Amino acid sequence: MAIRRLSYEPDYEVVPHAIFWRPLKYFTMIIRESEDGLDLFQAASFAIGNEIKFDLRFYRGHPELTVTLYLPEEVADEKHISEIIDIVIREMFIPLTAVAWRRGQPFQYGHLERPKGDRLREPEARILVLKIAAQRPNRMASTAFLKREVPKYIELSPEDLAPSKSRPRERVWQQIVGNVRSHDKSREGPFAKGYATKTENGLAVTDNGIAYLNSMGFSV
Repeated sequence: MAIRRLSYEPDYEVVPHAIFWRPLKYFTMIIRESEDGLDLFQAASFAIGNEIKFDLRFYRGHPELTVTLYLPEEVADEKHISEIIDIVIREMFIPLTAVAWRRGQPFQYGHLERPKGDRLREPEARILVLKIAAQRPNRMASTAFLKREVPKYIELSPEDLAPSKSRPRERVWQQIVGNVRSHDKSREGPFAKGYATKTENGLAVTDNGIAYLNSMGFSV
């Protein structure tokens, strides 16, 4: 099910139902600024098919590098809410470790902990480097540039920041980003799937790669 980014602001009330430990820019290139009775916020609106509509929002004062999933107020059935959350997680390729809270779990206002075990792994890095490179001129990015940009899209955990055992001059997360290109023969990698081609010092996103990102709502 492809995700469409909606260009208009919802004309209905919304209710929060999940929090992901990733910033809004992780999900879309196009972000609007707005305000409601609560505060100023940044947001993007999406649809899946003709039935599911949702917002991703970041309010001033919320934990940095998080985003909250909002559904229309009329969506009140707990089972249906849970199903929609599952669909959003699956179709946006959100790591399960990035789900900080979802409806049905205990929640203490003003207190949100990052899930244990949430760190950058290669499957997520494969998508993240495509998102970053797709925004560059000619959709190309060097590995060095990708390594500079990745910390803007994911909070690096202590595990990420640990020294690499095989590359002493790098941290674990830097090695993982580099592995996306060096593991170019992997069947699950972006090169084998036709989403990217290797360049002299990095990669370039193909038209198939752009379509892949658009299908998850990134809207390149």
